[in-house]
Amino acid sequence: MTATLALVPLRSPGEGKTRLAGTLSRRERAGLATAMLADVLAALAHAPVDRVVVAASGPGGAELATALGAQVVTDPPGADSLDAVIASAAQRLAPRGALLVVMADLPCLTGQDVGHLLAVQAAVGLAPTDDGGTGGLLRRPVSAMPTAFGPASAARHTDLAAAVGSPLQVVHRPGFARDLDTPEDLAALERRSLGASTRSWLERHGAPPVTLHR
Repeated sequence: MTATLALVPLRSPGEGKTRLAGTLSRRERAGLATAMLADVLAALAHAPVDRVVVAASGPGGAELATALGAQVVTDPPGADSLDAVIASAAQRLAPRGALLVVMADLPCLTGQDVGHLLAVQAAVGLAPTDDGGTGGLLRRPVSAMPTAFGPASAARHTDLAAAVGSPLQVVHRPGFARDLDTPEDLAALERRSLGASTRSWLERHGAPPVTLHR
């Protein structure tokens, strides 16, 4: 059986999620990021992966991931994109089997969601988010295709796989689809089936009301 390394890129708590800055304080964003990471790691712990590593940006992210019991590699100096971070981590960790990249902001992720993605038979498995991003990307082997994370990355990953001739299978799962980037995403949490840590954070802080602009 092919061994699978799961890699979770993580920005330092409070630095990311700038679209939530008008809704949550830096401290609140850090707390939410911590809760979501804990739930992602819990989902991976209940999935058929052989190793889980967090690629952490800065000492704050490394300390958080370590406190949650995760193995950590730190981002290289000068890494200016998520793709560069993932490529560097993959080079250092040198997975001989499959590399599964999972985003850290998936509060609804379950081990079953991860298992469905790992069950694909194609060289590349793609789990898109509802907004067209990529919640999970599986490559067997890592060299099956390059990555292109960011807005609308699901379409770019599909195009990249086709360009290099790697078969790709798309897996639609709610845990991967529901990432958290905007105040609207935050408001919708109360209607979701959440991981225990994010649910606990929400019970303490609540989801603030959101005015939708039409």
